[in-house]
This record gives sequence, C-alpha cells and structure tokens, in this order.
Amino acid sequence: MKFKTIITTVAVTLSALIATAQAEVKIASVNVTEVYTMFHKRFETEVRLKEEEAKIKAEIKQREDKLRALQEEDKKIIAQNDPSLSEAQVKKLREQHNIKVNEIQAAQQELQTYVQRRSLAFKELFRRDMALLFNEVQQAITDCATQGGYDLVIDSSATNSTTGMKVFPHVKSTFDITPEVLKHINAGAPAGFDPKAELQRLYGNNAVPGVK
Repeated sequence: MKFKTIITTVAVTLSALIATAQAEVKIASVNVTEVYTMFHKRFETEVRLKEEEAKIKAEIKQREDKLRALQEEDKKIIAQNDPSLSEAQVKKLREQHNIKVNEIQAAQQELQTYVQRRSLAFKELFRRDMALLFNEVQQAITDCATQGGYDLVIDSSATNSTTGMKVFPHVKSTFDITPEVLKHINAGAPAGFDPKAELQRLYGNNAVPGVK
C-alpha cells in the first residue's frame, strides 16, 4: 500500500510539473502566407522576374521568327522546281535547298539550346530569389518572437498537402502576431508603399489565398 502511495504521489507531482511547464510556454501564431504576400520586397522581386521572363520570351520569339523565315525561304526555293527547268537550273535549286536546310537545322539547334539554357538559368534565378525572400520572412518572424518572448510560433496558414485542410483548424485570434510581423518586415519599404494597392495592381479583384 505504501508503495502504491509513493507511485501516486510521484504521478501527481509529475502531472503538476508538466501542467506548470505547459502554462509557462508562450505561443503565438502568424499567417506566413499573408506575411510573404504583403512583403514589399516580394512585389519588387515579382516585377524583376516578370521583366526577365518577358525578355527571355522576346529573345525566343526572335529566334522562332528567324527559323520561320528560313523555312518560308526554303518553301519558295522548292516551289520554283518545275519539269521545264534545265538540269543546271535544277542543280542550282537543289544546292540552294541544301544550304537552306543546313541553315534551318542550325537555327533549330540554336533555338533549342537557347530555350534549355535560359530556362535553367531562370529557374535558378527564381529559386534563389524565393529563398532570399523566405529567409527574410523567417528572420522577421524570429525577431518578433524574440521581442515578444514567445517560445513557439505556429503558421496559421499551413495546410495539409494531402487533404488540403489547415494543419491548425482553429487558432485564437489573440495568439496572432501577423500585424506585428508585417510592420517589422515592411519597416524598410519605400515611402507610400501600400500592399493592398500592389495586390490590386497584380491580381485585380481576384482574391489572394491566405490573405484577408
């Protein structure tokens, strides 16, 4: 009986200690999607990436136009072939056609190589820029958590990749430090920066998921 009493006392003591520890843990939530979406550098990055993408598309179009022009020239050469032509004329057309075919093949290879090279370069640029943005978002959250003395910060916008449901179906609004994080991360924004105006410019009236 005495042994059971000791076990019961230890269990109660442990429960009390765990409850005390849990009570001392300071938790906050932040909508990471909203912070990223409203981050002023995110808009700057998106504009820069769109400009780079447009430049690549224009350069690809130039090469495609060149290829189409060569193909049209070859069609005109082929169209000149006629049974009434002399052997010398046919030979000349054949030589012109062979030259044009080589030019077409070279243009096709150039286009394919350019598309592959620029596509890889753009993907790397995109990956690098996104990593820089997410690192700054992470640092802003860490800074605010440190300033607020929070032990744990959860992402209220996190969703399950399989079900699409929120990882945290309900989070009390009193835990939310999203406004503080947004204020902190946009402290260095250009004068007059208005994230909602920027969203309107980019997306029109279409709602942005995860943003109020």
